[in-house]
Amino acid sequence: MAKAKTIYVCDKCGYESPKWFGKCPVCGEWNSAKEFSLKDHSETKSIRANEAGMEAPHPRFFDINSATKLLEEERIKTGINSIDELLSGGLIKGQVILLGGEPGVGKSTIALQICDSIARNSNNDKRIYYISGEESVGQVGLRAKRLGINNEKLLISSETQIEDILNEIDPNKAQLIVVDSIQTLCSVDIDSPVGGIVQIKAVVEKVRIFSKKYGIPSILIAHVTKEGTIAGPKLVEHVVDTVIYFEGERTTDYRILRVQKNRYGPSGEITVFQMTSNGLQGLSEDTFLTYSNTPGNIFTSIYEGTRPFNVQIQALVSRVKMTSGRRISHGVDVRKVIIISAVLSKHLNLPLDFHDIYMNVSGGVNITDPGCELAIAGAILSSFLDAYIGNVFMAGEIGLDGSIRPAVNIQKRVENAKKLPIDLIVIPKASIKNTNVKSTQNIKIETVDNIRQLFNLILDLKKGD
Repeated sequence: MAKAKTIYVCDKCGYESPKWFGKCPVCGEWNSAKEFSLKDHSETKSIRANEAGMEAPHPRFFDINSATKLLEEERIKTGINSIDELLSGGLIKGQVILLGGEPGVGKSTIALQICDSIARNSNNDKRIYYISGEESVGQVGLRAKRLGINNEKLLISSETQIEDILNEIDPNKAQLIVVDSIQTLCSVDIDSPVGGIVQIKAVVEKVRIFSKKYGIPSILIAHVTKEGTIAGPKLVEHVVDTVIYFEGERTTDYRILRVQKNRYGPSGEITVFQMTSNGLQGLSEDTFLTYSNTPGNIFTSIYEGTRPFNVQIQALVSRVKMTSGRRISHGVDVRKVIIISAVLSKHLNLPLDFHDIYMNVSGGVNITDPGCELAIAGAILSSFLDAYIGNVFMAGEIGLDGSIRPAVNIQKRVENAKKLPIDLIVIPKASIKNTNVKSTQNIKIETVDNIRQLFNLILDLKKGD
């Protein structure tokens, strides 16, 4: 019989070492080393073998067609259209989802709504298991009552030991497992504080193995740190199949769900919800758009996952008496604003260095798509010139030489923009060659080749003179 190996794991960051250490070389914590004995992983191997359709415990190879057929099965519809679109059609059997967000943003609410919707739309005797380690059964019941949820198929538990929980779940009747949250659960195999890195990794691994073995999808709810990143679970993101993160300001009613990782569909997909007294309600992304008659407002489209998403860029340019102006941005990387303002100053000979520039994306959306750079430049110029140019949509990238270049999937962006009550669409001139973009009776399309042409176009469109 082989001798069991011993390793030492940092309880703060998860660093592993074959030797004991007083100070963790990664996070710098003292006395955080915990001793663990490596156990036999034959159970895990057999689970993965059964998942792949292999009866024998030794590895085998499959042709690509056989591997594809293993996941060619009907998805489990949640019954919430926004969630189904976010997950590319619904849940996959055995899928493990990590749901993160700030406290109070609505993680438990949306999870409870998903449980209720699946239970109501299923025509079998399957059960939904909701494990709440943070709240008592009575507290979850009060939330369910507020949301109008009354379903006998939804089973609730406040147990915190993962082994006891999994032993009480009937694999033949379970349709979904929800853990709220993974920081509150513990494993008897781990001698470490609840919520520690080692405990979290152990809990997630046990849930993942159980889900894969019996083909039961599971949702793991996780907290975030003050810096806005998923705490603890950040180390287990590679283990789960899907990572979904709540965005948006807690001070508003709007919530944005973004898929950061998805093994069963495209990542980057987003959907919009509004927090109401009856729970989270799905909304159109056009909810964030306001039609103002003031300068500095430009519509644009960012590409998220497989579809364009309309947003509104707002800019305020203000003259200052200081030697240099400030750049403050919300929703757009401030470095992008600095670069674009520098390009405008250089090639248009504008004194933007002596102006403060404030940028904002309505609705609290955070955008990184370079296709919004033309809209940022247009909003800055509109505010600087104090020029109201109407409801205008812009999409394109800006080079350091002042050129305006096509954005990815420009045709889909334009087609999505035509659904808005706008007057004009401005795109790069090079986009016309490779797309079938045409003006309509109500919407005119203008093309620009560089920022000088954009500057002249805004002057021509200036209204109210």
